[in-house]
Amino acid sequence: MHLKKIILAAFILFSITAQAQTTITTNAILDKKPVFVGGGLLLGGGAHSFQMGLNPEIIKSFTPYLDGGLAMNIYYDFYNPYEFSDIRSRNFRLGIGAFTRIWPIESFFIQVQPEYNYAWINQKNVSTGQSGATNFGAESILAGVGYGKRSEFGISYFSVMIDLLNNPQSQYNSGYNRKEPVFRAGIGFPLRFGPKKKQL
Repeated sequence: MHLKKIILAAFILFSITAQAQTTITTNAILDKKPVFVGGGLLLGGGAHSFQMGLNPEIIKSFTPYLDGGLAMNIYYDFYNPYEFSDIRSRNFRLGIGAFTRIWPIESFFIQVQPEYNYAWINQKNVSTGQSGATNFGAESILAGVGYGKRSEFGISYFSVMIDLLNNPQSQYNSGYNRKEPVFRAGIGFPLRFGPKKKQL
């Protein structure tokens, strides 16, 4: 059921994006219709854990008020045993999604991003020697707001979103299936294409 919602949301987002291409304006970013490549990097951890993630993105600006694009999630984290837990965990997650950013006012945007993530989890109890592995997929629909700057020369942003679905296997829900905010920041650089050849 959730997969149908993801597909429907992605179809609606791409339909809006396609319609946006017919808008006429004199804004420089629209005249150039730039395509940006970039994304964000996540590094974190503590005495017994480490997290690393990468969010590559391809972003297309269609109007001064609308961007669309594709994003990937690549995450790896591990948790080592400590005084309150004998569990060692190694986790890898890979996901893909499509997003739309609506800019109602300059520097402020609203984002909707349906995505699908797949996880590979390996755990071991270092006291008993018991270990196990599992893998599963989970659908999500992220929605939220952000602040950013964009022009024909580049893009930068910071956003806060939550998962609208109640999927207990979503990486954006806590162990108690509580909604957790998703903080993301990134930059993008325009793809430069060679000058068009003059027609004779």
